[in-house]
Amino acid sequence: MEAHSAIEKKICSYFDKKASVLFFILSKDGQIIQANEFAGKTTGLLSIGKNIRDLIVDFSGTLDLNRCFQDAAREHLLNIITVSGLPQTFYFTFEQVSDSISAFGRLDVDELETMRKEVFSLNQELNNLMRRIHKKNAQLERLNQEKNQFLGMAAHDLRKPIGLVITFSEFLKEEAAPSLDDEQIGFLNTIHDAAVFMKRLVDDFLDVSAIEAGKFELETEPCRIQDVLRQSLALNQLQADMKGVEIQVDFIDNPPPVIMDPPKIEQAMTNLISNAIEHSVSGARVIITVNRNPCSLIFSVRDSGPGIPPEEMDRLFKPFAKTSVKKTGGEKSTGLGMLITRKIIEGHDGKIWVDSIPGEATTFYFTLPMNTTDR
Repeated sequence: MEAHSAIEKKICSYFDKKASVLFFILSKDGQIIQANEFAGKTTGLLSIGKNIRDLIVDFSGTLDLNRCFQDAAREHLLNIITVSGLPQTFYFTFEQVSDSISAFGRLDVDELETMRKEVFSLNQELNNLMRRIHKKNAQLERLNQEKNQFLGMAAHDLRKPIGLVITFSEFLKEEAAPSLDDEQIGFLNTIHDAAVFMKRLVDDFLDVSAIEAGKFELETEPCRIQDVLRQSLALNQLQADMKGVEIQVDFIDNPPPVIMDPPKIEQAMTNLISNAIEHSVSGARVIITVNRNPCSLIFSVRDSGPGIPPEEMDRLFKPFAKTSVKKTGGEKSTGLGMLITRKIIEGHDGKIWVDSIPGEATTFYFTLPMNTTDR
């Protein structure tokens, strides 16, 4: 008898701690009084105290649980809500023991096998899809390299004829102006402005093709940002004067030289300052500020333009992307300037961002590291 009792204890302990079987002790109205460890893990440790009806998903809408309690001769196929939120199928038997009901639920092996096959099939499909994606990515990378090579070659070949158009149109404007009427001078101005825009477009294409081809290299040296800014202002002052826009420069401090590629930083500054002028009306002011913190030099350009809608801010540094904000003088844009500016600043281990208040102003910022010993 003692051996038999020990065996029963081991069986009970197995069902309680290790068996992959749901075991509940229920009150007569279906309230869960006790559950084994597997039941707790499957349905959640807070299932005790709930009614077992709350754990059952009745897809048919005809389940009579009271009848199931009274029918101990057969198994009942029930769908139990698991901790994952998804139902799982079990075969349940119910048997009344004294004032309680014992409930055993075994897994639907056929359902598990079907799920295993479906998971295996989906995994195979996923692997095949990943292989196709990798193949397409390799093809896209090759096509992108060919595109960059063609773009660079075409832009380089266009530079010389465009430069000639600019040079000769400027010569004619200066030398032949006295013998030309207003209409002819207007034609020359149109030719010159179109050629200047084309040169800017070609230069941007060359920069982008170099960036995407991984050939965007910096030639750094210690340089004072004041000197670089002076060069950039010389390029932008004429544009500002023609639009009647005032440029104000504020140096909060006298920053020391930092390691940079001066022509590239000048290009970034010129892009930002020119952009601010183009979005400002006559009589407005563009404010340039140079500041620093212990780690970085901080450069900012603030315009007095219409601002940028918040939902369009993420377009600013994407290639060929433009916002709905119109430039006040109808100036044309390649849609590449901000992308190139971001690449230049990030190439210097700096950061660039923008703050904008719709209807008031937009401010572009970038930082350059102040540590001159790391480069």
